[in-house]
Amino acid sequence: MSELADFVLNVFRRSGGIVEPPAYGVYEVLLPDEAARRWNVPAYQRLAFADEVPAETAATEDVNIVSYGHPLLEKLMEEIRAERTCVLAYINDVRLDKRGLLTLARQTLAFPNARLTDVPHKSKSAALCYYVRFNFKAALITDEKRERLVSVVMDAQAGFVVPELADAEQIARLEEEPTSGHLPTAPVRWLPGNPPLSRAVLDGLLERATHAALDELAEPLETLRRRAARHLELDGSRLTGYYDDIAHDLQHRLQRSTDPARRAALEDKLTATQAEREAKLADIEAKYHLRAELELINLQVIGQPKILLPVKIANRPAKVERTVIWDPLFHRIEPLACEVCGRSATRLMLCAGGHLVHEQCLLPEQCVDCKRIYCRLCADQIKHCAVCDRPVCAHSLNRCKTCERSTCHEHVGLCHAADGKPVQLPPLEPPEAAPPPVEKVEEKPAPPLPPRGRQNSAKGKLKTAARATRRARRPVTKKPRTPTLHKIEVYVDPGAPIVTAYVLTKGKKQIAVRVWELMDEGIVVTCLCEKAWSCPTDGRLLEPEGPSRISAQIEEQIEDLRQEYGISTWRVFRHAIIHGAPQQVPRVVLRDEWKMER
Repeated sequence: MSELADFVLNVFRRSGGIVEPPAYGVYEVLLPDEAARRWNVPAYQRLAFADEVPAETAATEDVNIVSYGHPLLEKLMEEIRAERTCVLAYINDVRLDKRGLLTLARQTLAFPNARLTDVPHKSKSAALCYYVRFNFKAALITDEKRERLVSVVMDAQAGFVVPELADAEQIARLEEEPTSGHLPTAPVRWLPGNPPLSRAVLDGLLERATHAALDELAEPLETLRRRAARHLELDGSRLTGYYDDIAHDLQHRLQRSTDPARRAALEDKLTATQAEREAKLADIEAKYHLRAELELINLQVIGQPKILLPVKIANRPAKVERTVIWDPLFHRIEPLACEVCGRSATRLMLCAGGHLVHEQCLLPEQCVDCKRIYCRLCADQIKHCAVCDRPVCAHSLNRCKTCERSTCHEHVGLCHAADGKPVQLPPLEPPEAAPPPVEKVEEKPAPPLPPRGRQNSAKGKLKTAARATRRARRPVTKKPRTPTLHKIEVYVDPGAPIVTAYVLTKGKKQIAVRVWELMDEGIVVTCLCEKAWSCPTDGRLLEPEGPSRISAQIEEQIEDLRQEYGISTWRVFRHAIIHGAPQQVPRVVLRDEWKMER
């Protein structure tokens, strides 16, 4: 059967008609009355098609021969074009029963600066979710046109690409009727307040699917770009050589000519040649200019039931509620979407503004006072100190009532200290390099003095006086006395997740105090030492390791402090509060709060 016959007869069958082939190349068709009136044809007719009808059939008067351009074919094509080209299908054969979703979500999703917990009085539930597959016809155009089909599947609720469902028919059986029609529809998480298949949601998904299709075409586009650049170089070289020869010949003839009229004609030809050269070069640049055109052919909507679990993701400055999705088709926890770029991820950061984002979507600057981190959506929350120009968030900014300038906590009062203007701080000097080691020179022993006698008494007195004079002229410099470090004492706070280490001298004087405090965003390290604000350890944020490794992690931090100050291993003492009094223990004993799952 030809493509023409297949198209026409399929339209007849879909409209409720009956098609019977009584003889080769001739079809008897009985159409419903409504379809016959719509197409203005008899309800019963015998059809044959021009590309497969035999010669003896063509001479028969009661056979209607349909060919390209036939009025019936034009009516059928107009009606097909007017129909909606999207298809609705469902995935029904899935199991809506899964236990331990919260534990599985903690194992799958990672939040380095936040903790995932359950939401009180809310439990898991089943809901109907949708996928939307956009089918594009991509045209890659240079000097020739290449076409291909590109299919992109978008998650309507989450708003990101699902490449695993590009061939949905091969992964699951699609059915026309849902068996889970009683389930509620899951809300749209990336565009709240809109139904999943509303115009606003579909427009937003189409824009994201277009970007995903262009990303998929990146490799063939790069191949075509290199090919077009090579052909442009060859054609440009050929044209340049051709017009250079013409210009050289005209210049040579112009130099030899003495007739003014002939010289004017040659100059006009030279000008025309240059204009023609530029026009030809512009033509070949336009010819090899690479562009990609995407045309949406149709779309398919696929419904599938999933399990939804509300969870809470929180740290010290922010707390948000999100929904964890269990996909029973792929047997996995679905990734969450970055709220800045919209791409899926299983590792996200919670910014102080309440957004879950990729680490690369965070602002490069963070507050120097409270260490809050913000994403690109919260760029208005980061200001700068009027004195040192360091970033300070809106929560930690100190606004002066006198000059109304804003500063960080360290430079409060310096915003108008220089004749009403901020103090200009000197630039930070790079740390001085350590002086090279001084080689020790062995001192030669002084020769013994001759024995004192009467003949040498006057001479010896003169030498003694000269030696005393040299000693008096020599400047006396006293070396500063450096404290001798004695030990490190470590204490674990019994009422809060805090570990404090004290570096002490032999006189019990504190040289440095280092604190490790467990917060929602991680382990915050605070150091008060002789380095002051330039200490590289002060303000660090450590990611807590698992419950079995958290004690070893703190021990490693204590070992780093010991090596930094060069104290013996035997002079590190760990203490735990037992029955209200500190007692020495062989290793750090942490509270249960340190060993909780995060």
